[in-house]
Amino acid sequence: MIICSCNQISDTDLEAALVEILSQPDAPLPTPGVVYRHMSKKMRCCGCAPLAVTTIYAKIDALARKGLVCPYACAAAQGRLEKSIENDPIQQRHLKAMLKLRSLTDAPVPEPAQ
Repeated sequence: MIICSCNQISDTDLEAALVEILSQPDAPLPTPGVVYRHMSKKMRCCGCAPLAVTTIYAKIDALARKGLVCPYACAAAQGRLEKSIENDPIQQRHLKAMLKLRSLTDAPVPEPAQ
């Protein structure tokens, strides 16, 4: 899925950048700006920012479920992302919709085979 048409950034691009960012020892909060800079891109029109935030949030959760990044780092990043948008009603609406969708589609994560 295309997240930013100005920079031709897809959700797969965001996911790869998030793996690299969240694997750092003192990982920064993965805001759209941090993620875009990590990919050597700049936001141009910023129309993608709401979709980028919700996609980043969803990808962080998916990466933790897949075991590709530390679940504790993901939980900390999600908490910090939530706090960063607490005064933005549009971002909060996007987040609530994404959380509702996640609760409807989440299946229990199976235990790893031993």
